[in-house]
Amino acid sequence: MRPTGRLHLGNYWGALRNWVALQNQQQCYFFIADWHMLTTGYEDTSKLQDNIREMALDWLAAGLDPNKCVIFKQSDVPEHVELAFLFSMITPIALLENNPTYKDQLQELSNVHIRTHGFLGYPVLQAADILLYRGSQVPIGHDQLPHLELSREIARKFNALYGELFPEPQPLLTPTPKVPGLDGRKMSKSYGNALDIYETAEALKTKTLSMYTDPTRKRTSDPGHPEPCTENPPGCTVFAFHKLYASAEFVSQRKTVCEAGQIGCMACKKDLLTELEPPFAEFRQARERFAKDAKVVADMLVDGARKAAVVARSTMGDVRRAMRLR
Repeated sequence: MRPTGRLHLGNYWGALRNWVALQNQQQCYFFIADWHMLTTGYEDTSKLQDNIREMALDWLAAGLDPNKCVIFKQSDVPEHVELAFLFSMITPIALLENNPTYKDQLQELSNVHIRTHGFLGYPVLQAADILLYRGSQVPIGHDQLPHLELSREIARKFNALYGELFPEPQPLLTPTPKVPGLDGRKMSKSYGNALDIYETAEALKTKTLSMYTDPTRKRTSDPGHPEPCTENPPGCTVFAFHKLYASAEFVSQRKTVCEAGQIGCMACKKDLLTELEPPFAEFRQARERFAKDAKVVADMLVDGARKAAVVARSTMGDVRRAMRLR
């Protein structure tokens, strides 16, 4: 993950929650992508170190365990950049220019000068991030499949030129439920509609009670539409969160009474707040426990980088020999 600020529930349900489960099933490497952050955030790095520490604390509080997986900071393992540089020698520019994310970001971030070598070439660094550890599986959602295909293409090109060295990483498709923002749009820090995973009790209450609900309901007795009929307008945000945090039985019953106009939106929001308070309180307590010792994060990242570097150096030795650099 790129350390660009506080993690929100979209980050948690979209990735972090799955990572916590995967650490018990696979040999996992998770890193804070500070070099990747520079591809769009190079103009202001004043909060970078704070964001790195905050992200590491969020990961620990969510359940990532450095005794079960390797957690490190990307820039602490310089072999990432060395391999990316060597990959850039064999990667066609057209392949990068045709990356759909590159085109989308040029439009979305029109206020930021990102027509840079670093931003164009970020998929090459991404390929190095994976292949440096001979990664065979990458946990992603369907929307990231094109990114992983670029990594596979780079691996195939390298293997064809220099001999079979890298696996072609396969997607480990993980369930990523859609988490709407407070206003019904996709949850995003840039939209200002995010529910952070480290909200105070007061902020959690304020944000939950302000959530977007069915705009067609004028009175409590009006029939509700908890599920979206189309993407515009979206369905009820409160009901979407019930589906994440409540039991299946509760969700089914709430859908029935809402559609029958037997419960008001404010009462439904208060029920949701009751569901959210325990997991948020548990997360806050865990995070504050880790934050008490300033050395916890620093020591974890140093130890993780040491473990990652052992594998990275071995891979780069093989790469240099394969390319006749030795």
